[in-house]
Amino acid sequence: MTNNTTQIIILGAGYAGMITALRLAHKTRNLPVTITLINGSDQFVERVRLHELATEKHSRQRPIRQILKGTGVRFICGWVLGISPDTREITVKTDQGTQNMGYDTLVLAIGSIADQDTIPGVRQHAFAIGDRADSLQLRERLRTLAKNGGQVVVVGGGLTGIETVAEIAETYPALTVALITGSVVGSGLSASGQAYVKATLTRLGVTIHENTPIARVEAHTVVTQKGEAIPFALCVWAGSFRASPLVAAAGVSVNDRGQMLIDSMLRSLSHASIVAAGDAAAFVPDAGVTTRMACATALPMGAHLADNLYAQMIHRHPQPFRMGYVAQCISLGRRDALIQGVNANDSPSQRIVTGRVAVWIKEGICRFAAVSATAGWLATRYVWRHR
Repeated sequence: MTNNTTQIIILGAGYAGMITALRLAHKTRNLPVTITLINGSDQFVERVRLHELATEKHSRQRPIRQILKGTGVRFICGWVLGISPDTREITVKTDQGTQNMGYDTLVLAIGSIADQDTIPGVRQHAFAIGDRADSLQLRERLRTLAKNGGQVVVVGGGLTGIETVAEIAETYPALTVALITGSVVGSGLSASGQAYVKATLTRLGVTIHENTPIARVEAHTVVTQKGEAIPFALCVWAGSFRASPLVAAAGVSVNDRGQMLIDSMLRSLSHASIVAAGDAAAFVPDAGVTTRMACATALPMGAHLADNLYAQMIHRHPQPFRMGYVAQCISLGRRDALIQGVNANDSPSQRIVTGRVAVWIKEGICRFAAVSATAGWLATRYVWRHR
């Protein structure tokens, strides 16, 4: 926009945002482009380890400024208050004040947040497991509760709920722990995978309530749609996730979860200057891409987005995004895990790996994901399975 320099702003420094910034900076180092990365925290957060952080496990510090050192990427620690696609501007609040910034291309990589508003009472009476601040608050509450005893109820039978309830039950065996889900535990797993997860949770002392939709959450009570009251001293909400309200507020086309609708090139359907990667985006059916909210999706999307933006700068055609999944990895405490083999479209196969071997595989994948997003040498070489 200024002096013929292309201004690219990336919102969000999670897996998608970080790999986009590092990969794009490497590819465009000899081009007239300015890349600005904006994030509310000055640390890169391994979201896949938030359940570990909540249960007293060590959390490695990864300062974003240190990660970006020598890349030429400008970092701003601040919160985006608004996006104006028509004028191609964003409003950012930092410790120094509020400012407007213009862009040629805006990258939305702001991830997702726990849905605390669809079910009445969740925001008032439950702890979310959506970001680092949530996990730190939950850690303090669990620490206090462990001294006094009481029942912990985790709501959500997806991967986040499973990992969270297993971690809590293993770390605090004196607590009474229950898992509530509106369907079945691990609905996206194979029959053998579901059976293993439920057997492991039962061994850890977790009481499982399947096919139990929640009507509302009250102080110290979860009320089911059948009217059953399940008491708790602490409720942890690990239900569905949705995009930040910032996306829909920008006036772009979104789905019912607030995710920006994108085509196969990762471009907004309504605003050509905005692209997206990770949890904040959802492909339209015509794109022919099946995705789920996960770092396994965010990393390939971010890498491909960087490649497409570079292609446009050197007057080449961007390419449609294609990916195929390999596995779903679920930790079941520190001494057990499940690796669920999946087909390219993420449907479960009959292949599972369990026990200590699965723990090693899961840990290796988590470490690889973090390094892929934060180490420039790997971000520039990152590859993924294509369909």
